[in-house]
This record gives sequence, structure tokens and C-alpha cells, in this order.
Amino acid sequence: MYAGISVSIVFKKGESSMNKKLIKAAIVGALVSVAPISFAADEVEDIKAPTSILDELSFSANVGLYSDYIFRGYTQTKHEPAIQGGFDVEHSSGLYMGTWASNVKWTTEGGYMDDNDLEIDVYGGFAFSAGPVDLDVGVLQFLYPGENTLGAAEADATELYAGISHDFDFASASVYYYHVVSTDAWGFSDAKGSEYWSLDVDVPIGETGLTLSGHVGDQQFDGAGNSASDYTDWKANLDYALPFAEGYSIGAFYTDTDMDKSTWTVNGEFLGEDVFGGYLSAGF
Repeated sequence: MYAGISVSIVFKKGESSMNKKLIKAAIVGALVSVAPISFAADEVEDIKAPTSILDELSFSANVGLYSDYIFRGYTQTKHEPAIQGGFDVEHSSGLYMGTWASNVKWTTEGGYMDDNDLEIDVYGGFAFSAGPVDLDVGVLQFLYPGENTLGAAEADATELYAGISHDFDFASASVYYYHVVSTDAWGFSDAKGSEYWSLDVDVPIGETGLTLSGHVGDQQFDGAGNSASDYTDWKANLDYALPFAEGYSIGAFYTDTDMDKSTWTVNGEFLGEDVFGGYLSAGF
């Protein structure tokens, strides 16, 4: 829209007809060129400033103290306490990445590494919704800093994973599949192609702050001689969200496996025995 514009053109006496035509043409051209500029100026009010990339990101962190670090059914700390924590970044598109760490003992106790007491996980993926279900795909890298024992298979492992989950009226459930793509994994040589399936169910108990969880997993190792270590694990967990400390919870769990005792006994200790444990965790 334009404000009222009045233009008066006065020619001097004796001005040639050609000059008059040129002057008129120049003025008309100037007015025409102003039109889009005036229109654009009005439209600028409706243009919003671009969103900062930080506005598209969300950050979270977690830390916990556990009586035992149990990974897929068996102890990583020789049944001793573990301090664990992680940090995650997620984009509004569904892309995410994060890292997580814990103290461990199995790498040195099992003779795979000369000096290691730390696990660091690095992962990234894409989570998105597809109708009534949520899907998740990504890559997970297990790192155990330090020098490998001469001749021992690598402790480090790399997995690809895919998961599907759904929230029901009374519970949530998820199924995940993990596939090893590294040559070695957790001290197993030529383990590429090993698979792990898991089913997890969480059931909130009313408004009590309690959540009852169940887990079943199945580990199948690939590679010559590795299949003797295949096993199934299961776990029950009861978590209580502390009402006086937002984000904090305490919990208790029971876990067990059907591992072959002769295969999974290291330095006289059976790694896959049943375990009762507890924890204190916090999420921010």
C-alpha cells in the first residue's frame, strides 16, 4: 500500500517536446521502481528472525551409583560398585549423539588388557515416529582405553542397532536389535556378526512414583568356537522417583542368566550368576 504521493511537473517555456517526453518517462520509471520497494517494506514486518541452532537442541545428563555394573546379564565390575554417568544432545529433527562411562574390572581380570578400569561408550543415531510406534536407529562404540594384552582379542566393540517402541495405556514396551560390525568384541575374536535381542517393558504403578520393569535378552556370538558362550539373560527392576528431589530415583533389581558356568568362569568367579542389587540415579 502506498501513502498519497502528489507529483507536479512544470516545464519551462520553450522546453523541447523531446525533453518533456524524456523527463516524463524518467519520473514514471522512478515511481514504478518505488512500488516493489514500498511493498517489500510492508512485508518485512511479517518476517521472523531465523531460529538459532541452539533453540533446536536439547541437552540432558545422567549419573548413578550402582552396587554392581550388570551389562546384558553379567557383571562388569566383579560384583563391586560402579559410578556411571552420561551426556546427550538431541536435535529437534530426531538426530542425537551422546557419551556414557563407567568403571569396569573384567578387562584386566579376564586378561584382555594390561591396565584398564574404564569403559567409555560413544553413540549417535536418529529417532522418529512412524504412526503409533517410535523407531530408533544408530551406531554404538564401546571403548576401553589402555593397552591390550599381547595376543588377546580386542575389548573394544562396535554395534549397529535398531529399535521399535510403543506407549500403551498402562505400560511402554521396546524391542531392540544389536549387530556387531567390528572384527573383535569384548575379548571375543572374529565376533563380527554377533547379535543381541532385547525386550523391555516398563509399568508405572499408579501415582506412587514406582515403576516396575522387566527385561529379557538373547546373546548369540558369531565366530569359530564363540557359540559356546551364547546365553539368555533376564532382569526385574523396581524404580522409585523421589518426590522431594526432581529427577532423582532409587531402585532395586534382580538379574540372572543361563550362561554355561565352565565358559563364563574367570579366575574362579562365575560372571553370570544371579545378582540382587540397588542404585541411586539422577537425570538432568
